[in-house]
Amino acid sequence: MVPGSLSARTLAIFLAASVAVALGDAAPARAAKKSEAKPPEPVQSLSGPAMLAVVSLKDQRIAVYDAHGGAIRARVSSGQTDYETPVGVYSILQKNKDHYSNLYDDAQMPFMQRLTWSGIALHAGALPGYPASHGCVRLPYNFAEQLFPLSKIGTRIIVARDDVAPSEISHPLLWKPTETGTKAAAIPIAYEGDETQDPAGKPFRPDLSNWPERAALLDQLKTAADAKAAAAQPLVAPAEELKKTLKTKTSARAKTAKALKQAQSAKQKADSWAASAARRLSNAKNEKARKSAEQEVAKTVTAIAKADEKLAAATAQDEAAAADLKTASDTFDAANAKRATAATAADEARRKTLPVSVFVSLKTQHVYVRQGHEQVLEMPVSIANPETPIGTHIFTAMDYKDGGNDVIWNVVSLRPRAHELDDYRYDDYDEYGRRKRRAASTAPPPPTDVAQAKAALDRVTLPPEVAARISQYVWPGSSLIVSDEEASKETGKATDFVVLISGEPQGGIKKRPRQPRYDDYYYDDYYYNDRYYDRRGRRQRYNPPFFSLW
Repeated sequence: MVPGSLSARTLAIFLAASVAVALGDAAPARAAKKSEAKPPEPVQSLSGPAMLAVVSLKDQRIAVYDAHGGAIRARVSSGQTDYETPVGVYSILQKNKDHYSNLYDDAQMPFMQRLTWSGIALHAGALPGYPASHGCVRLPYNFAEQLFPLSKIGTRIIVARDDVAPSEISHPLLWKPTETGTKAAAIPIAYEGDETQDPAGKPFRPDLSNWPERAALLDQLKTAADAKAAAAQPLVAPAEELKKTLKTKTSARAKTAKALKQAQSAKQKADSWAASAARRLSNAKNEKARKSAEQEVAKTVTAIAKADEKLAAATAQDEAAAADLKTASDTFDAANAKRATAATAADEARRKTLPVSVFVSLKTQHVYVRQGHEQVLEMPVSIANPETPIGTHIFTAMDYKDGGNDVIWNVVSLRPRAHELDDYRYDDYDEYGRRKRRAASTAPPPPTDVAQAKAALDRVTLPPEVAARISQYVWPGSSLIVSDEEASKETGKATDFVVLISGEPQGGIKKRPRQPRYDDYYYDDYYYNDRYYDRRGRRQRYNPPFFSLW
């Protein structure tokens, strides 16, 4: 039968079979091509604790680095337009595996790691492929769970507009530790993390498992700090008791002072009455008026005598109360000064065991030093060519080298803003105004320009007081930040330095004022869960039940 005589049904079967054969032949080729184009990603792991992380807003991804060059990466979802996650320098302030927001129906924020006390944080959440949060950085659930035990309080988090990788750097301004006199070799090992050693409220503790001499030194310093803390502890209760006594004596003195004032007023009234009676007696025009005035004068004499007696008693009581108050005040001042001296010594000993953070601000022309999330020093600093921008560079002490007698430093630099509005804000939308998904970037991030970072350090001269304070002990996790900016208002109690880059969108901070208290309940990101997205990945606002807002 010739093709022209084929029935319609037969022709359809013939064409379907031909297409199936063609597709069957092409399928292996396409599969092979697809396999060649997208090789399986290598297993990511860290050989030590997470020392710093870089969040790229443009690429919507995070890279976490250890001290030995290892990195783990994942896609993220940062703050949407008007609630942008601000570009800048942060550190982890608090960790909570099972965090709940007190707003919006107790929204879950698993594996929350707080970056600001106003509510910016890393946490597990929905990843639609574009910026969609209210300022937080959402992570894949498995990645957030993996990262949680690897990071510590104080781990540096850098939010950059463009992705950038840290580069190793050396410079005379980057301080070195005092030599131990012995040599040791670091042995990188697989690192699983141990969150039991990282309570949510405790500052960063360096990992010295590969450096026995440094670990021994740290143990000695901790022992000394514990001893000073133990010596200071017994002085607290007596000082508190004396404070209560002082408060009681102050109250008693206030009462006697009030009684003395009343007695003085009564004495003045009696004297005034006596003077008035004497004038009335001298002005009497007849016998009746004279006798009445004499009787009044006699009464004033009695009143004055009683007023004098009460005044004398009130004066004596007030003088005694004043003497008791002075004694109590002197005793308390002495005990409190002794307590404060011991507490200061204990705090200073404790700080020797903690990494140090140094911030040099071109804008304020000052250098600031913080340890254990507390400011310990501030003074003017010399910066050459102060009229020229210096950029923002974050130098981090990653680990020891040369037998533990030197430090591996790396640097991450934030590039200055090239345009008034960055491209990634426009690229989030298609031609119809619909928000687009952004494909995860697999290209390695470019390394930081070491020459520019060294040029910035060349312009800085640290005061001798700062150099003396930070040069004796240099623990991994110590850092130096050099920036055109000043410290953000988010820098304060219980924080390391928070530095935001001006000219970048800061909606996630501006719409979340810093709160006066420090707990788990702040204006948290509530667009966290898959229930806030439809099956096509489009965001839909969640309206909580009416009574959940009470």
